[in-house]
Amino acid sequence: MGIWQWMLGTLRAYPELALFLALAIGFLVGPKKLGGFSLGNVTATLLAAVLIGQAGIAVPGPIKSTFFLLFLFAVGYGVGRSSFAA
Repeated sequence: MGIWQWMLGTLRAYPELALFLALAIGFLVGPKKLGGFSLGNVTATLLAAVLIGQAGIAVPGPIKSTFFLLFLFAVGYGVGRSSFAA
């Protein structure tokens, strides 16, 4: 059994870990610049979660809703400061 099969089996058994893995990847990749362009923490976390979701990991409803609301809060918090300044 390879490392990838073990990791996918673990993430499918404990889908909460997949959410924290997406957060970790997003916060590691987000601030990195590539040619003067960076994704940012929120966008990188969203893209990491989409990639992890392609592995067929089903996250239960209440956990999914909670983290989606946290994502909306993070986006609103980041955009809200500039909209009040305008």
